[in-house]
Amino acid sequence: MNLPTIGISQQFITFTHVTMESDKYICVRETSPQNSVVIVDMNMPNQPLRRPITADSALMNPNSRILALK
Repeated sequence: MNLPTIGISQQFITFTHVTMESDKYICVRETSPQNSVVIVDMNMPNQPLRRPITADSALMNPNSRILALK
């Protein structure tokens, strides 16, 4: 999976911005130009879900579509 090909800036591909839960989801926190969380479902990697959310960290539940935020 190459995250920049689906519109995620290279500057956010760091340990402080990316979380992975099992092999199902990748969450990326973007902090500019506006705060958002990008959820990549690995079953549909070319259709990332971007939500306008401000959070220190984000993690998807591997069994259901629940997003945990801090």
